[in-house]
Amino acid sequence: MEIENSLPIALAARLHQPGTTAPGTRSIGPSAKGRLDRRRLFRVLDYIDRHLEGDLTLDELASVACLSRFHFARAFKQSVGQSPHRYVIARRLERAEVLLTEGETSLVEIALSLRFSSQANFSRAFRQSTGMAPGQYRREVTASFDINALRARSGFKEAALAPANSGESFFESVG
Repeated sequence: MEIENSLPIALAARLHQPGTTAPGTRSIGPSAKGRLDRRRLFRVLDYIDRHLEGDLTLDELASVACLSRFHFARAFKQSVGQSPHRYVIARRLERAEVLLTEGETSLVEIALSLRFSSQANFSRAFRQSTGMAPGQYRREVTASFDINALRARSGFKEAALAPANSGESFFESVG
């Protein structure tokens, strides 16, 4: 009779201990390491990628992860290695690189479409990220595309060039 009464009490005491859950249940918050579980992380990262041109707030991202702002920010940083804000900025700069190479969209349009407050702020962030100004990046990437396209059209191959003889001048080798 006493064993029957003590069993529920022992189970309740065991479940009440920190770090224990009921059999068959899983934690619905961040994992034990303080990171987001894979499902939540992928859901948030996908949401960020789909809404880069929109306003992304910490509250909105936390809502996608079904966590409070505080727990989301901490778990996101543990999972990704960057704060949500820094991650969003980095993704926006990566998108800017694509937009710069794809077309003739003006720098102002790119900056404002990616929610930078001005072209100057966009240029500053882009320079810190890539080491060059957006216009310079566009010119260099376009030039490298043009050179590669020219090589492909003309069938130019560096290996097909005859090696220069070390002792001969150009005129001696031709004549």
